[in-house]
Amino acid sequence: MTPKIKIFLADSYSLFLEGLSIILASSEKFEITGIAQNQQELLTGLKNNTPDILLIDFNLFFQGNVPFVQHLKKVYTNKVLILYDSISLNLLKKWQIAADGFLAKTSDSNELYHTIQEIYQGNKNSLIIKNNYVYSDTPFQQELINRYSLTNREVEVIKLIALEFSSIEIAHKLCVSEYTVDTYRKNIARKLNARNVAGIVNFAHRWELI
Repeated sequence: MTPKIKIFLADSYSLFLEGLSIILASSEKFEITGIAQNQQELLTGLKNNTPDILLIDFNLFFQGNVPFVQHLKKVYTNKVLILYDSISLNLLKKWQIAADGFLAKTSDSNELYHTIQEIYQGNKNSLIIKNNYVYSDTPFQQELINRYSLTNREVEVIKLIALEFSSIEIAHKLCVSEYTVDTYRKNIARKLNARNVAGIVNFAHRWELI
């Protein structure tokens, strides 16, 4: 009998962890050996637990905390599969050496199963890169579009602003003029009642757009 792939799950959101657990438990190929909602729980859980693969949210993995990543690699040396919403390409390049694969949180269960098996077999997965950043919709995007009367393009601009792209860079990525980007910025600031760029960035984090 083929042994099950042992998986440890780490994400800060309880409902997401619960859903992921149910999805993986429905397959006879996987066994969940642990769950963590923060960095300390993760390190503690891995002390006496050596899963084949660690599935971890990118923000939990990174959090601007280089020492944590270094510490994690000391206590856990098996494969790491990072789940993401959207990540700037520069940041991704910086950290891809620390992971064996990346998977968008908008992926379906078949993609999840396939990616886990590929990583387990030692194959690093490829990434879908669009406009120099890894992009996917978040679960809250349609809700915030309705609540703030935003357009899909304005949401895209908000993400790019939060990822620290300039107006010129955004114009280039979206194939529009810088004047058009400035118009987007003004409309976004008005709709969000944001007084400055920091307000837009905080909004993007609050709604998990990055």
